[in-house]
Amino acid sequence: MVRLVSLVLLSSTALLARQPKAEAEECAPGRVMLILDKSSSMQTGKIGDATKWSIAQDAIDQVATQFEANLELGLMIFPEPDQCAPGQVHVGPALFRADAIREELAEPPPTGGNWTPISQTLAQAATEPSLADQELPRYAVLITDGWQWCDPYDDATRLDALDTIDDLNAIGVVTYVVGFGASVDPILLNKLAVAAGTAIKDCNPNGETPDAENPCYYQADDPGELVAALMEIGAAASDEACDGKDNDCDGEIDEELTRDCDGSCGAGTQTCTDGVWSTCSGGGAPEDSLGESCDGADNDCNGIVDDGEGLCDGGDECIGGTCQPPEGGGPPADDPDSMDDNGMTAGCACRAGDGGNGAGFTWLALAAAFVLVRRRRRL
Repeated sequence: MVRLVSLVLLSSTALLARQPKAEAEECAPGRVMLILDKSSSMQTGKIGDATKWSIAQDAIDQVATQFEANLELGLMIFPEPDQCAPGQVHVGPALFRADAIREELAEPPPTGGNWTPISQTLAQAATEPSLADQELPRYAVLITDGWQWCDPYDDATRLDALDTIDDLNAIGVVTYVVGFGASVDPILLNKLAVAAGTAIKDCNPNGETPDAENPCYYQADDPGELVAALMEIGAAASDEACDGKDNDCDGEIDEELTRDCDGSCGAGTQTCTDGVWSTCSGGGAPEDSLGESCDGADNDCNGIVDDGEGLCDGGDECIGGTCQPPEGGGPPADDPDSMDDNGMTAGCACRAGDGGNGAGFTWLALAAAFVLVRRRRRL
């Protein structure tokens, strides 16, 4: 009997105490794959007295050291192992990878036999499992000093990498493009940056030489410019993203995120809340606007969606852009016309008068348990 009473009490207490719990948010840093050109020209080509490879080594080391605590950094090198084979991952992306990356860059490229398979390497990156993880913001950073080039050179393959950028876009990877030195192919790199959506603001996508003004990709012609380009990309990748997660690991989620937009009210601003961008607000109401409507849009351009009275007929309310019956509508719980033959309220799995949450049963169980205890004591 005591065991039965205990079980009743435990189940009753559980029903009363049952409360939904919010899951704790975890830090979700961005994931960045550095895709580095290790063609022979990186060793034979120089800027000043230093090889392009040694300059790239130093720049990447600085950036990895700067961002390893709040970016998951990885390293992909191409070609691998030589000639025109697609690049392979040498360091898997994770936090605190600066030392591992430094070690992988210690050996310079050969002075001959390594070419520049850009498209093949980006295609390989698009199949890399660590870049397919949809739970984190993911980035690829292409760093190259040359053209799409295999021996013999085939001009028909010059722009093949544009298809591979589409593949990276399709899995949600944001790709940045860095051209290093005076021998890059600006036509390809401009098109890659535009296709990836990372073109520099107010750039000139039609530049045909590495020294053309305002390229859409990051053009670095000396050590300082390479460091600056990679630092800027690292800062962008480590910023908060609109995804409902703490990407910059500061304990806050989607804080103060806004972006420019073009909506029915003209140029405006969107704000991120809980991983979702708001509608575009700002600008003035269109000349042909007849006022607010229940359609999920800011028709009168006052910055508020579906505001105002009389948007719906028949007592309905505007909810989520559609007219719906008001919440809490329907017959009262004690209305005899709303009950079935068993005393159940129509439309709910509960008896009328119990509040719809099993509270009546819970108190009945407690009362029964109390009576059983008192009887046992008398015995």
